[in-house]
Amino acid sequence: MDERFCLICNASLDEIHSFEDLYAKHRTICTDCQKQFKPIRKIFRIQNREWHILYQYDDFLERLFFRYKEQRDILLAPVFLERVQERLKIMKQYQVCGLCSSDQHRLYRGFEPLIELFKPYGIEVLSPLYKTNPVKQSAQSKTKRKQIQAILKRKELYSLSNKKILLVDDVCTTGSSLEAACQLLNPQCVFVLAAHPKWLQAHASMGIEKKSSFW
Repeated sequence: MDERFCLICNASLDEIHSFEDLYAKHRTICTDCQKQFKPIRKIFRIQNREWHILYQYDDFLERLFFRYKEQRDILLAPVFLERVQERLKIMKQYQVCGLCSSDQHRLYRGFEPLIELFKPYGIEVLSPLYKTNPVKQSAQSKTKRKQIQAILKRKELYSLSNKKILLVDDVCTTGSSLEAACQLLNPQCVFVLAAHPKWLQAHASMGIEKKSSFW
């Protein structure tokens, strides 16, 4: 059998260093890297819609997403959702729709990050939206971020079924893109891998005490 290595730090996954390692046969990352992910697992009710947030965006995730998306390390795709993989099958009850990259970013990277994130777990992510401008929302002023509605559009010939829609995204920085997407798609709920601390702080009063079905 070939030796397995952590997709993040390249440490051997076949060595036993802790009790947890005995149950790591199907992991793609080592125990040390697994501990770098710090779940917050919170739900926020925003405009009568539940937003399920798995992680708080921090320096570790920022570096990991940069490596995955901008350095095009597509092999990292399975690591972000590994912790909750057993619960992801519930997403198959929905039409899972994702926010899109601009055409320029997609051509540069050669892949669509959101689609690849969910692919290892058999979740198909649909792309009914597109951007008319490659602008990065987090780099814009508050006023310009509000103009995302003029940039994010729904594809006219992209049909969706009558199933409930689950809107997904990897990182919520300001929330402007997700809010615009909610207006275009009217999803049942939203699932976000990681939210920026400032967004979490701004929406703290909207948090609800409820167990998420996604973890």
